[in-house]
Amino acid sequence: MSGPSNSRRNFLKPRTLGKMLTTFTGGEWPQGEITREEEGWLYRLSREAMATRFQVLFEVLDADLTSAAEKGLDIIDDLESQLTVYREGSEVSRINREAFGQEVMVEKGLFELLQMSRTLWEETGGCFDIAVHQLLKAWGIFKPPWRQPSRDEVQEALLKSGMDAVLLDAGKQAVRFSREGIGINFGAIGKGYALEKAAERLLAGGLEHFLFHGGNSSLLARGASTWENGWLTAVVDPMDWSREMVHLLLRNRALSTSALSRECLTKGETAHIIDPRSGYPVQTDLASASVVCRSATVAEGLSTAFLVMGLDMALEYCQKHPEVGAVFLRRPHQGRPLEIIHTGIPSSSLEVLV
Repeated sequence: MSGPSNSRRNFLKPRTLGKMLTTFTGGEWPQGEITREEEGWLYRLSREAMATRFQVLFEVLDADLTSAAEKGLDIIDDLESQLTVYREGSEVSRINREAFGQEVMVEKGLFELLQMSRTLWEETGGCFDIAVHQLLKAWGIFKPPWRQPSRDEVQEALLKSGMDAVLLDAGKQAVRFSREGIGINFGAIGKGYALEKAAERLLAGGLEHFLFHGGNSSLLARGASTWENGWLTAVVDPMDWSREMVHLLLRNRALSTSALSRECLTKGETAHIIDPRSGYPVQTDLASASVVCRSATVAEGLSTAFLVMGLDMALEYCQKHPEVGAVFLRRPHQGRPLEIIHTGIPSSSLEVLV
């Protein structure tokens, strides 16, 4: 899977894939116009949304389908308006205000996202949880700056957290909270969901071959590039984003990476990813977790959960779910370097570089 320095492969891969400073980001990027770039044989269309940059890459051979790519980016603005917790008028903010003690009817796609989030919560033993808004507020992740809450503040936030208090009625397509103060936040899964919904619009518009990523941490590959049986991507060292650790060839697959920050790994700073079970920053043996599966939504949710779980529990999950592949970078310890562990990914689609 290696090639000469000027080969097609070198500019097909986002060079910072796997960069992820924090799972739950605060603030928003301003609404932006679509920007267009031409790079060799690729078009790149970009837009800022959901506190990150979304980008579609496709070949100039499909230049007549540019409008389909633009429509795919357009829908992300609508999804952000629905999912954000930073706007009082969003559907999620309305749920957080009104769902205690009464049912709130929700849009079909959002209800399906709630159902998927519950499934991931159940399958991961609570390591993935969207009902953590009060915890994010307590730690200053919802609205920076980061702060160290007291033990009592953490305990109070935990009482107002937990997916067990989010009740879903599929027949009515409604949600209700059984405890006061519960709030949901899709920061750990929203980009993957947006990629999937936007990709549906690209495919409906006739664009069959593209690479679509959100912030270089969540990615969806459809079809293939002309010179590969897929799209070549890379997982990088979170301590040195210029250092590629693994190449992955993706075709009709999603990839999502969650990683500890460089400062956490090199300087011992506190992780900015919260373990929803304890209410405190994660204590993990992993530097990063990258998940490969068909769904970008599931991949993003699981990459977060795996970082919380740690290596052994994450490997056990993959053994029980053979449709999920993963690449783990284990933190350096006792003088040993960063270690690469992978599972569930065909050898024809994976190349370990170090």
